[in-house]
Formats: sequence, structure tokens, C-alpha cells
Amino acid sequence: MSRKCRIWWPKQLSSTQQLSSNLLFGWFVSCSSDSLDIVVAFASNHESSANRQSPLQEILHSINGNMHESLQDKSKFSLLGQYRACLSSGHVFCNGVEEDDLRKSSAHHLDGISRCCGQWSCGCIKLDSLLDECKQMSMESDYWIELAYDSLHVQARDIHWIPKLHRIRWNGETVSRCDVHVIVYETPTYGKHHFSLRFWNSSEHGKTSLKKPQWVDELHQKQPLNDLDTVILAINSAAAAKKFFEKHDGKRASANIPIIWMFCAFMWHLLAMSMASLSTLFYIFLQFSHCFLNFGPQSWVCAASAKAFSNTWINIRIRCCQILYWPIFLQDNDLRSQSSVECAEKVALHKHSMWSSLVVDILLGNLIGLTLLFHAESVCLWVSKFASDFTNELLRSGCVWLMGVPAGFKLNIELAGVLGMISLNTIQIWSTLWMFAGSLFIYFIKGLAVLAIVFGVTIPAALVIDMITIATLHVSTLHWLISILYSQQLHALAALWRLFRGRKWNPLRQRLDSFDYTVKQHVVGSLL
Repeated sequence: MSRKCRIWWPKQLSSTQQLSSNLLFGWFVSCSSDSLDIVVAFASNHESSANRQSPLQEILHSINGNMHESLQDKSKFSLLGQYRACLSSGHVFCNGVEEDDLRKSSAHHLDGISRCCGQWSCGCIKLDSLLDECKQMSMESDYWIELAYDSLHVQARDIHWIPKLHRIRWNGETVSRCDVHVIVYETPTYGKHHFSLRFWNSSEHGKTSLKKPQWVDELHQKQPLNDLDTVILAINSAAAAKKFFEKHDGKRASANIPIIWMFCAFMWHLLAMSMASLSTLFYIFLQFSHCFLNFGPQSWVCAASAKAFSNTWINIRIRCCQILYWPIFLQDNDLRSQSSVECAEKVALHKHSMWSSLVVDILLGNLIGLTLLFHAESVCLWVSKFASDFTNELLRSGCVWLMGVPAGFKLNIELAGVLGMISLNTIQIWSTLWMFAGSLFIYFIKGLAVLAIVFGVTIPAALVIDMITIATLHVSTLHWLISILYSQQLHALAALWRLFRGRKWNPLRQRLDSFDYTVKQHVVGSLL
């Protein structure tokens, strides 16, 4: 079986005519001994590589540390090799490997670097050190490639030449014959596009809920020929790797960053630090208040309020987490999330969705809060009138109607009257209590308005829901008691039905057994 080599080549390298020798940087991805994927991230000429501020090995180690963790586990960012304009003498196979060079040792490509770099390295100490470092890295690496470009027979839009394999070192040995496929890709950039093997809105729950055939599981158990997940992740990380590499070039980094952008970055960092300080002080105040309420005789107050205002407490906790997470969003210093364009766009989508929901929440809170603040008295009168109409026309009239027309299987007017009087007394007592608390309702409306202006509309809405639950507590209690009574009535009716059928419930065996009843037992059972 012949070996297969796929070279993932960035399109921008083939869009311009280049006549110099450049170094290639990227990843070697291999999941089997017969398949190799070479993802070329970018190319750098010898002059710019020689002007770096740190050794090349240290730069590559730093870039690899900033990459995605799954990419670090599968492959390592390294120096792939070089490509140059001229080829050595010799015949070339159709797959791009020279016949004469295949019989030579793997160290022969080091002389090619010296010949191509000789016109720059003469009299230049930096280029000599770069040449020695590249030779050392190529000798230590198990993989190395040399590419050449040829502009002949190229008919493609924005592509002036395609790379041709000159030499390849595979697992420490020079490969004599392999199938080479060059795949040209456009480098993913943030905000434009990225590559993915999954749908954007795909969920793991939807995938696992479908039952897969057996041949699909057997296919997954076989060793794949290539690791496309790692290749796609490396392609999405190509732009970030180039950006990290250019940061080590002091001249290029200082020339590419305008002063105004540096000033904006400094002001943004200052804003993030100020927001972090304010958020920390606010969080300390909330924690101190919570500890004070939980200490000593006030602990029951905090426990009761947490149960009574459960929705409000949950929304306050969520809003506090959002406020504490705000400076992290502002600083945006997570380099590993920025290393992959796919991860960066997912993080940005989550961040923008949170920002948009928070902004809409604050805007609606200010709109509703200002409206309540300027019309507090009219809102208070409308709520009082609505509560009075609800109590008189719906609750009291409904209880009176049920007292005359009892709802149930058995027309028991006395029982209906007792239940109706209990319900009417409960409604009257609760209405009297809320009448005394009605004088403080205007302050509750104003506090609700201020809360909406400061924290948004979510927390006041949760507080309103909790207040409605407390205000209708008597209705919920009556519903619970009547439901228990109705359930007992249904159980008694079911037992009477079993009595007339000659069946009884056996609690030991948890089943219905037959039983012969006499006429007297039937009469007594019916009376009971």
C-alpha cells in the first residue's frame, strides 16, 4: 500500500509571485503509518525570521503553548521545512519526488538550505545563526519537507503557482514513492469564515437520541486513514499562529500597531479594571449582607425570605454572576479561545448574546421603571381596584354560588355551606390584612421602579411574581385543602364501588381479592 501525503496549502501563498526561499511553519498530523497530513499555516522569509527577538525553538514552544489543548495533544506546531524557486538537477516523477534525490541520505536537504540561503547568509551573523538553528531542528525532527513552486500549467483564479514536492522525510527516512495531494484552502479569519465538520446548531443530545445502525458502530471502531478533526482545528488556528509569530518580530509588531489602537487598548483595559473594582465592592457588600442576615436571631428572616421570594433570589444570583463576569468579558485575555477561529466565534457569540440580553434587560428596566416612578399613584389605584374587583366579583360570588349549587357527586347542602363559610371567612381575613398593608403599597411601587432602573426588568418581574404568590396564598391554601377533601371522596367512592362488586383490597399482597358479602354488610357499607 502506497503512502498518502496531503499538503494543506494556504491560498495567499499562491496568490503572489515569490522568488525567494521561505521557511514553512505548521503541523504534521499523522494517525497511521501510511497517511500524513501537512497543514501549512504560513511562510516566513529568512530575513524576517532572522530579525526575531527570541530563539526559533523558544518561539515555536510559546506558540504551541497558546494553541488549543486538543490540538496540542494531537500535533505540535513546528518548522515544517522550506520552499524555494529553483530545483536541483535531476529527473522528476509525476508525484513530484526527484529520482536522483531519493537515493541520497536524509541529510542532503540541509545542503539545499545552505545553497539557497547562501546569498543572504554571507557576512550576516543573524542569518548564519538562523541557518544553524534550522539545520539543528531538521536533524532532530522526524518529518521534513522541501517544496518548489512552478507557475506552469496553472489555470485557476487568484492562484499563480502551486507547490510541488521536492523532498520529504517521513519518520526519519526519505520516502521513495508516495501519493501527494495538494489542497488549497483560504485561511479562516475572525468574523468572516471558518471550517467545521459539524452543523452550527447541532446538539449532542440530538445525536445520541437517534439509534445508529450496527455498521456505523463498526465503521467508527476502525482506524481512520486521516484525522480530519485535528486538520480542521489546525487550519482554524493558522491565522492565530501567524499572529503569535509576528509578535516576536519587534519591528513588524511596532509598525503594524498604530498609536491610536494602543491608546484604545489601554483605555479599554483601564475600564475593565475599574469595572472589576466596582464589581468586587458590590459583591463584598452582598456577601456581607447575606452573612449578617444568617447570623444570630436574623437567620430565620433570611431563610423565610429565601423561600417566600425564591424567584427573586435566583435572579439576583444570576445578575450578580453577570456583574462579576463583566470585567472578564471586557479584558478578553483568553489566548486559547482566540487561537482557533471556530472557538473564538463561539465565545464571541456567547458573549454578544449575553451582552445583548443584558442591554435589552437594562433598557426595558429603565423604560418600565421611569414609567412606574412618574405614575406611581395611578398604578397603585389601578392595582387596588383590580384586587377589590377580583376579591368581590370572582372569589366571594364564586363561593356563594358553590354554597347553593355544590360541586360533587353527592348533593350535600350542609357540607357545601360549611366549606363556603370557611372560604368566605378566609377571604375576608386575608383582605383585611392587605387593606392595612395597602398604605405601604405606594412605597413598594417606587422601590420596584428604582430596582428596575438599576438592575433591569428581570429582577422586578421576579419580585412581582413572588408578591402575587404571597397575595394569593389564601387561594392556594383553599385549593390545597379542597383538593385533599376531593381526593378522599374519590377514594371512598372507589371503595364503595368495589364493595358492590364483591371485591376487596388486600394490602399484604397488593391486589384485589374476591369476597362474599351478605345483604346486611352491603347496607352498612352503603350507609358508611
